Amino acid sequence: MRIIILFISICFCLVFMMSSEAKVEKQKYSLIIKNGNIIDGTGNPWFKADIGVRGGIIVKIGSLSSASGEKIIDAQGLIVSPGFIDIHNHSDDGLLINPKAENYVRQGVTTMFIGQCGSTMVPSQDWPTFKKYFSRLEEKGMATNVASLIGHGQIRKHVIGNDDRKPTAEELEKMKNIIAQAMEDGAYGLSTGLVYHPGMFADEEEIIELCKVVAKHDGLYATHVRDDAAGWEDSILESIETAEKSGVRLQISHNESHYPNWGKLDKIMKHIEDARARGLRVSCDVIPTLCGSQGITNVFPNWALAGGVKKLVERLKNPAELAKIRKYVLHEKEKHTSPASTLIADGHADKIWVEGKNLAEIAQETGLTPLDAAIDLVLKRKNNIGIIQEFHFEDDLCKLIQHPLSSICSDAEIVSFGKGMPNPRCYHCFPLIFRKYVRGETRKEEPQEVGRKILSLQEAVRKITSCPAQRLRLRDRGLLRENMCADIVIFDQQKIGDQATYKNPHGYPKGIPHVIVNGELVVENGQHTGALPGKVIRGPRYSK
Repeated sequence: MRIIILFISICFCLVFMMSSEAKVEKQKYSLIIKNGNIIDGTGNPWFKADIGVRGGIIVKIGSLSSASGEKIIDAQGLIVSPGFIDIHNHSDDGLLINPKAENYVRQGVTTMFIGQCGSTMVPSQDWPTFKKYFSRLEEKGMATNVASLIGHGQIRKHVIGNDDRKPTAEELEKMKNIIAQAMEDGAYGLSTGLVYHPGMFADEEEIIELCKVVAKHDGLYATHVRDDAAGWEDSILESIETAEKSGVRLQISHNESHYPNWGKLDKIMKHIEDARARGLRVSCDVIPTLCGSQGITNVFPNWALAGGVKKLVERLKNPAELAKIRKYVLHEKEKHTSPASTLIADGHADKIWVEGKNLAEIAQETGLTPLDAAIDLVLKRKNNIGIIQEFHFEDDLCKLIQHPLSSICSDAEIVSFGKGMPNPRCYHCFPLIFRKYVRGETRKEEPQEVGRKILSLQEAVRKITSCPAQRLRLRDRGLLRENMCADIVIFDQQKIGDQATYKNPHGYPKGIPHVIVNGELVVENGQHTGALPGKVIRGPRYSK
């Protein structure tokens, strides 16, 4: 009798479980992705499963053969991965101007981390607080999610101006208060651009004191170190010492070996590894392209930039000061800067259109030396001018991209298609990873970006999803898991790649048919849908 009762009970349980499973499976989803090869962001190989999305959340990963959905995507033969996270992005004003962020979402980016290199919209006359800035972003809408640091350079400019001096005790306290308020408004921490003015005028003591505030609020300190060239090692050690003395978490921004440091990456990474062995929370990000972007004024010595570009122009007009500037550039800068590899990225001067030309070409047209051509451009424009230069060394780049502590970043911004001469990584930073470093292919249109097969598919995905998410403490993004936010990219692993070039930078990538942000299709069949489902992701100290 007991055996019969036990048998009936088991049967009843099985029927109940089957009916419950069928009930769940018959539930309607807002979106179902079927038959995809899922790479979940952990670094594990792909597995086959369906994904059900409802209310912007992944609610089911498994078999959904009987389920119904408002929208169904057949991902047969395609990779389904978490949305890509750009851990170092400069679209602070771009999101306000062009919230569709087409050049980013079409390369699979679903979250941007802005406020980098000491530059932010806050504090300023238009945006005195992040509360106001974030509210405006949410009111306007945007295609991607966004999180932000507050920029030290902008704080310094707001409190001190462009002066080359230490802050007074009162000014330092004001700077600290601005950081604390920014973090309460949702900023994630502080960034510095110690190679740019006015950030370059801050000494280590100033940064340590400000980072103590960031550490107190459990924030992140991201730094463009003081010198990428001859003083690179000392600058890395300075950033580590800042973290050690303040207790802050440290992110070394776009860690890169400029000449004369080519071949010295192992030594730099040993410093970072040793710091971690001592218990410091240090990591870095890396740009995956040979050419970087900066302003032409970075060619000049720091002292020449005191007071901003206006003062630089005055010094360039002064024969004695100009002679000192020329001597510095020729002996310290131009020896490792090829005029032929220095591309002017914006604008014109008088009747000479310089955009898209390199300094060697402009020098030939004007009859000037490359250095004098650069000086002439600054004098005529009375402003900074964007340039693209071949800074990086491929051997070091490969080592850094492979290193387990590195995330991939674009260090670029939202642009309007066909306008200006941006760095092509604005369009293809993340797809390039799969073409250049996963498949190891070289494009005939861009032969200097030589393919090297150094990453597995799943490791490439990890470096642009869960790796930056963990660093930023984004607990609900960066992985494909049930109950995580539905930021998802669907791509063809054999076709995903870059199409833009340095000479022709406006070109959307290929091989990414669908991009989903918070459960909504932003890119469908390779085209922007116009949807703006992005959210502001506020930091750990945010208080409503």
